[in-house]
Amino acid sequence: MKTIELENAKRLVAEGAALPAAERLALQQERLHELVGYVKTHSPYFAALYAGIKNDFRLTDLPVTEKKTLLEHYDEWVTDRRIHLQDVLDYVARDASKDQSLFLGEYTALRTSGSTGNPLPMVRDDYHNKIHSQLIAQRLFGNVDMDVLDISKHKRASVIHLSNGASSYGAFLRMKAAHPESAHNLLGVSVLDSVDHIVDQLNDFQPETMAGYPSMIVQLALEQQAGKLHLNLKHLATSSEMLSESNYYLLKDAFKCPVANNYCMTEGGEIAMTHNCPHLHVNDDWVIIEPVDRNMQPVQNSNDWSEGVLVTDLSNYVQPIIRYYVSDVIRLHRDSSDCCPLPRMEIRGRRFDMYTICGKTFGVIGLLSETEVWPDVIRYQFVQTSDDTLEVRALCNTSADKAKVMDSLCAHLKAFLSSQGCPDANLVWSDKPFIPNRRGGKIPIYIKL
Repeated sequence: MKTIELENAKRLVAEGAALPAAERLALQQERLHELVGYVKTHSPYFAALYAGIKNDFRLTDLPVTEKKTLLEHYDEWVTDRRIHLQDVLDYVARDASKDQSLFLGEYTALRTSGSTGNPLPMVRDDYHNKIHSQLIAQRLFGNVDMDVLDISKHKRASVIHLSNGASSYGAFLRMKAAHPESAHNLLGVSVLDSVDHIVDQLNDFQPETMAGYPSMIVQLALEQQAGKLHLNLKHLATSSEMLSESNYYLLKDAFKCPVANNYCMTEGGEIAMTHNCPHLHVNDDWVIIEPVDRNMQPVQNSNDWSEGVLVTDLSNYVQPIIRYYVSDVIRLHRDSSDCCPLPRMEIRGRRFDMYTICGKTFGVIGLLSETEVWPDVIRYQFVQTSDDTLEVRALCNTSADKAKVMDSLCAHLKAFLSSQGCPDANLVWSDKPFIPNRRGGKIPIYIKL
């Protein structure tokens, strides 16, 4: 395991942000070569993949990696030979509210949402955790009055997916465990609840700071403007999904407080973040992002949207993410702007919409969490065809009886919606093809006809 002293992590993050672009790029390449040298020695998978890679390689000389292949070679991919896939899966499935122990006594571990396939468990070492924590502290919250974030004085609500293995839930539980004397000032609100119930919980708790997924926070902003939600926030943070510039200003207008947005992912960590402005700025001294077309070739023109992105996390030495493909649609502007010297990016992908069924409004992430682990379902989409009907379209394993799989899934989802106060909701399945999102090029989890 690679480790680092906290003060050193603080220094490295501060120094990187102050460097001119050319020097920061040189530092990035130095870290990339150090990481590649390490994985060639400690990861059997990468040792074989990089067998022909010379020491003077360029980034584009390295092969692209994808989740499916890495999952198949999980035990050879990781650099600690004690780590095995099933053990990590068992760890992230534990009741994290009762067990805050580290994996193997050294690592944190979490899993992806699985919105584009099987969930991927990720192990993170001390080096990654401290570097990325400092990226948040110094760059995302650098202009924030830190007293506002002191939970011994101020209440904080997290509107997140309260599920074992989810990164936001893990962070929430670690915060509670680290500050038991202030646990009464922390509230975890499930995005699976209806908007009306979430509003009631927040009105009762009256947080001074709040964090959550943009899709849900935007919905809450509308509730605030409508006079149903009554919060006096001092700071608001969003992450994990796209937050458009217009919605950034919607949040600021509704809640009358500073807004911070973080583009992050379980695999790559804190990739880009706002700096007291609506624009996302890439932490390119620690994370490399490459906009690519459908053939995995670089998108050179900053005016063109990509059809995917390759992510390299320069700080994860235990489960290396190097040129890892993600289907996010982005534009990268390599020149800096007045608000921040770091490159600016735009994203169109990874947005979970809200949906209203039988008169109640929910986050689509609730349907996702119920479906992502359903046996034999490989990929899926929810199509709302009427006010009370959702149509489920899916790809299933070829060896499975699709009718049986989908009948059981629809029955499960109907029961789920009934438990959420919608007993009259209809769930049907269809063999029709997926409907693409023309704005982003991806197949959205949810779409309304």
